[in-house]
Amino acid sequence: MTARQTIPWEKIFDVLMECGCVREPDRFIATVLEEIGSLASYDQALAYCLDENRRVCTEHLINIKSRWSTIYLNYFSQLESNNRTLQTSVDELYGMPFVMQIDWSTEPMTEFLTSYIMARGIRYSLSFVLFDLNSLPRVAFSLDRTRAERFSESEIAAVRMAVAHLGNLYKNFLVSPDEVPGQQQRALDSAAMATLTRREREIVELLIRGFSPAHIAEALFISTSTVYKHIAHIYKKLGVSSQQELFVRLLGPARR
Repeated sequence: MTARQTIPWEKIFDVLMECGCVREPDRFIATVLEEIGSLASYDQALAYCLDENRRVCTEHLINIKSRWSTIYLNYFSQLESNNRTLQTSVDELYGMPFVMQIDWSTEPMTEFLTSYIMARGIRYSLSFVLFDLNSLPRVAFSLDRTRAERFSESEIAAVRMAVAHLGNLYKNFLVSPDEVPGQQQRALDSAAMATLTRREREIVELLIRGFSPAHIAEALFISTSTVYKHIAHIYKKLGVSSQQELFVRLLGPARR
């Protein structure tokens, strides 16, 4: 019997219904973490909510002492040699949610493995990510097993099916009245925006939403140096010399 034939469709439906009833984003993440265990049981679990620049703004921990999260965020997430950091590139592919199992016994012996993963007693992890409207990662989940039991193919398939829909539910939280197509454009100084190219307008809108140049580059699939060149052109066209002046120029003093 294939993994697809053994997918627990009723359980997936129940998970989606429970999560879909939540109307607050932080509670939604906590509910996902709680409910996903019915599809792939775990011994420990966590979810990190990220801002536009991949800084952790909220964390949810299940059966994990907070000191372990502090150790990870203050040390291991900063190591360039650790390929399990929150800065690791993850792409959103349409129709293919990012869900990955890690067998820690096959990973290279590093400080992260010995002092963090092994110290926590983790043997297997199932990771998945929810993305924002610009396909940037905004919530990173890890379901961890300390027992010597891999996540089965049917469990992974069930989680993948659920995450495909949970990702769309989560994106609904990121659409504010100012971000509805056409609404934000009207809120900006239309005369000033008319002097900019389409790409420059895209960059302005992302800057206003709090994106750093590096993450604008990632969202628009261009280099960071190209983003800075566009910003320089925007400043010149609008007669400003800083991001603060740019916002005042386009949004008015009330948004200072």
